[in-house]
Amino acid sequence: MSRRASNAVETSPAPSSTRARIMDAGAALFREQGYEASMDAIAAAADVSKQTLYNQFGSKEELFKSIITDRAAALRAPLAASAPNRHPREVLTDVARQYYELAFTVQSLGFFRTIIAAGQRFPEIGTDFYDAGPKQTLDMLSAWMAREDRLGRLNTGDPRLAAEHFLSLILGHVQTKGLLGIPVKLASAEIERRVRFCVEIFMRAFAP
Repeated sequence: MSRRASNAVETSPAPSSTRARIMDAGAALFREQGYEASMDAIAAAADVSKQTLYNQFGSKEELFKSIITDRAAALRAPLAASAPNRHPREVLTDVARQYYELAFTVQSLGFFRTIIAAGQRFPEIGTDFYDAGPKQTLDMLSAWMAREDRLGRLNTGDPRLAAEHFLSLILGHVQTKGLLGIPVKLASAEIERRVRFCVEIFMRAFAP
């Protein structure tokens, strides 16, 4: 192999890096332009060819779903990584903190507003978002609470309803402000204060 060819191989971006760059560019353009953002514009913003974009994501809908799935997986990470022997209070604290740190950023709230706006013209987008995001999170949290009920570490009586209310405790008025475009600024100390409040309320209600 020639030196020039060898250098070309060494400097080519890894597929995962390319995919992540496309998703970042797509999320930014969807947030700025709505679902009308073109694949041409996304390819240009990600500094990839349009063919590369379609090789990674077969359609704009697939790209949009992938961004939703990726963000939802990040929110569920504490549940996915929770060891069976961890106390419910610790797991819920991690879940609440992850939501406050990721769901209320300018980028996340802007993307959520894009989904709501796009859903007026493309109803399937709202369904796709719910199925790939909130529903999977609720399913996983419900299953975890049901397991904790069986182990005697929680006593919710209705794990799914309890999971809904725990997530509502976190989102509440803060999300409402963010979706209305009102700036949401939560310092680290305020995040921790809210996390403790949500978890304490829940544990007082459902500790065995």
